Amino acid sequence: MNRVSSVALAVLLAGLVCFGQTASSGPTPPQAATPKAIGHGAFPVKVTKTLDSNKLREGDGIEVETAGSFKLADGTLVAKGSKLTGHVAASKARAKGDSESELTVVFDKLNVANGKQLVVKGSIQAVFAPPPDETDPAVAASTMSKAGGPGYQPSVIKSGSNLEVSDTVAPPFMNPKSVGVQGIHDLQLSDGVLRSKGKQVKLGNGVRMIVHVDIMG
Repeated sequence: MNRVSSVALAVLLAGLVCFGQTASSGPTPPQAATPKAIGHGAFPVKVTKTLDSNKLREGDGIEVETAGSFKLADGTLVAKGSKLTGHVAASKARAKGDSESELTVVFDKLNVANGKQLVVKGSIQAVFAPPPDETDPAVAASTMSKAGGPGYQPSVIKSGSNLEVSDTVAPPFMNPKSVGVQGIHDLQLSDGVLRSKGKQVKLGNGVRMIVHVDIMG
């Protein structure tokens, strides 16, 4: 009698296990669509709070502001002083045995007119020492191309240019075509990564940058 009960219990447990597996193997919920870039370009920004690899840590939030007004391809205004926010992707001060310090930031959101925000994926394209005159001249391209969003896509970037801008229209720190580092000693920029032989990478208030962004849709 005990043997029969044991067999029956084993069959019942097996049935419950099979039922549980069947119940949990329902249809897979649809995956969220991966955002795609619907425009790209570059524009000048100004550092308003010091970025220091000795103090910043991966994941820390950062904020800069646009150094001039411009329009997106759909006519949306991005006013001078609009906030461009992001986060630290990597940060390292030069410790004993290290050859250099490093700072990488990624930009995530751009404030535009009427309190709206655009989701972007941005990186640093150029860095400049603060200009002697804090008055910012006009952005090299005040209305951006419909072909690819805001700013200018330099020819050195694989996807090519999206707006022709004269080199004489604006100084380098306001020209969306600019690349690299100018006027800051012992600082290099490669693929959006800032490196220095000094103890830290430090960008003080007033430092200008050209930021390249993809606008995500």
